[in-house]
Amino acid sequence: MAQPLKARKPSTRRHEARRRVRVGNRDAVTRGLERRLFDDFSHRSMTTSWPRFILGAAVVFLLLNAIFAFAYWVGDDPVANVPNGSYVYDLYFSIETIATVGYGDLHPQTHYGHIVASLEMFVGLFYAGVLTGLIFARFARPRARVLFAEKMVIADHQGHRTLMVRMANERQNTISNASAKLWIIRAVNDDGHPFRAFYELPLLRKESPVFTLSWTIFHRIDKESPLFNLTSADLAQLSASFVVIIEGFDESSAQVIRARRGYDHADLRFDERYVDILDSSEGGELTVDYRKFHDTEPIP
Repeated sequence: MAQPLKARKPSTRRHEARRRVRVGNRDAVTRGLERRLFDDFSHRSMTTSWPRFILGAAVVFLLLNAIFAFAYWVGDDPVANVPNGSYVYDLYFSIETIATVGYGDLHPQTHYGHIVASLEMFVGLFYAGVLTGLIFARFARPRARVLFAEKMVIADHQGHRTLMVRMANERQNTISNASAKLWIIRAVNDDGHPFRAFYELPLLRKESPVFTLSWTIFHRIDKESPLFNLTSADLAQLSASFVVIIEGFDESSAQVIRARRGYDHADLRFDERYVDILDSSEGGELTVDYRKFHDTEPIP
């Protein structure tokens, strides 16, 4: 009689993968997602830092050349003008071949040598094409240089309690049709199930036709605001955080750019205002002092 098949235990390898990610202004650790070396290779190449990207490209380049140099080295004198048993000269020839330089002093002289060199040229074309595309994509990717104030402030503005966030365009070029959005992320307990909820905070002026120097956005704290009657202790108890997103058309690069900044509840200053950074000289020239951009002061 046939024996019943035993259920195979699911692999736990995929649960061993851990990754630390940034959600708003908080750190989170994810588990249970399997990560392979070449999963989403393009995304990893685009999001890694430039030093790691260049180091990775150099390691792959050296590894490919080392493999093909070994293939030449084990052959029966496949490359001309290479001293007998010299792996270093085979490595030199491999680099010349994969880079399509071909100085002429070293060249294949057997069928085996021509076959390996042809295969290396084919691999080299793919490597150069992928690397060129990734480098172009990294340089062509639109990036905004928006400077956000280190602190948010809550103070009276035009007779109303108001939350304010100051920003500046570090490139000082023209960002047209700029728009801003502001959210608060706070803990919510619904029927005994805690979760984090997002609430968009309406702004008095969420669009700016031209964003060149500095811009301050305002959220009026009225009875409809999620911040109404909340104190600093209340925000800490709710583990509140804030997210600001800026979007606009960069006229220099002719591309849409975006910038984001997260704030924790500890970054909120009550009854303080930003130090003025604008000054006009007697000749009417406007001066912007970014040395005081992050400074705040108590309201008298």
